[in-house]
Amino acid sequence: MKNDKTFEPPSSARIAYRLICSLFGMLFVTVFLPITVAAQLEGRIAYAVSGFNEKLGRSDFNLYMTTFTEKEDFETIALNHSGLYPVWSPKDDTLYFVQHVGTESHIFSIDVTKPKQKTQLTAIGGTYRFLSVSPNGKKLAFNGYTNQQLQQDNQIWILDLDTGEMETVTSIPHFGRTFFFFGISWGPQSQRLVFSLERSGGLEQLYLLDIETQEIEVLTEFNIDYYPVWSPDGQRILFRRWNREFDTLLTIDVETRAISPLFTVDKQTSMWTDWSFDGQSIIYSRWGVFYLYDIDSGKAEELFQVEGGIFAISWWRQDVLPVEPKQKLATTWGDVKSDSRYSE
Repeated sequence: MKNDKTFEPPSSARIAYRLICSLFGMLFVTVFLPITVAAQLEGRIAYAVSGFNEKLGRSDFNLYMTTFTEKEDFETIALNHSGLYPVWSPKDDTLYFVQHVGTESHIFSIDVTKPKQKTQLTAIGGTYRFLSVSPNGKKLAFNGYTNQQLQQDNQIWILDLDTGEMETVTSIPHFGRTFFFFGISWGPQSQRLVFSLERSGGLEQLYLLDIETQEIEVLTEFNIDYYPVWSPDGQRILFRRWNREFDTLLTIDVETRAISPLFTVDKQTSMWTDWSFDGQSIIYSRWGVFYLYDIDSGKAEELFQVEGGIFAISWWRQDVLPVEPKQKLATTWGDVKSDSRYSE
């Protein structure tokens, strides 16, 4: 069933509240307390932690990397860069992130094997958020607006890492007022992005965007759903749903739209998530503590904790799982498609 839906600007109260909870959890010098865990961990994670930046002389979000060793313990190093929304390149040791430069932000990259030098990737500054790397490692998706635009010009952009060119891939009408995205994730070996966008009435819904055709499809409706993360095999999307008393972490099957709740989490919790390489477990944070959740058993265990609020997590995977090609969508923004079977 097709519905012609007009997007209106969102309210801003919960936006400000959530940003405060996420950005200003706890501001202390970071101290890592590793412990041994029984779960099999591979790879490494990058994340931002609130703390004091000695170079700036003030509180900021600083980048760290933790490697899961063969002995099943942790090795953590400070990357000595301030930044937010860190994401790994799928092919090498490159880490991308957003950093504020004066009154604007830019997207940068570093090689974590020699992190002292950073490379600025955006030629024009702006307000940029929520990075996601394409499966081939050649493009970056993010949302925001340049310093030559108004805040209500907020859209999803694609940055070509070879040429440095930026282009918008959405044309969402703003009607002169501001709307906000809450998460972007690129589907593995596909041409699709999943993103969260707040609509009028305080609802946040998940959408699928075809990069080539710029067609958009509704994925969830009538709830407050945000921070989507696509699974490595491309079959599921992890996301968080706001409720009055607590929030719930869920997955949705991309093809059938079947939603499976995983567990609930307390309100006012700065929580970020990412998938393991095999898609069998999830790493997540609650304020300054990392946990590992096993999907089959439904059990979670604490990994390690930091003094400070964790902001965004990216789990580097050396390989990409095979994904069957998906049929292209056939929906435009002015003709958004949904199926009443999946409405809740």
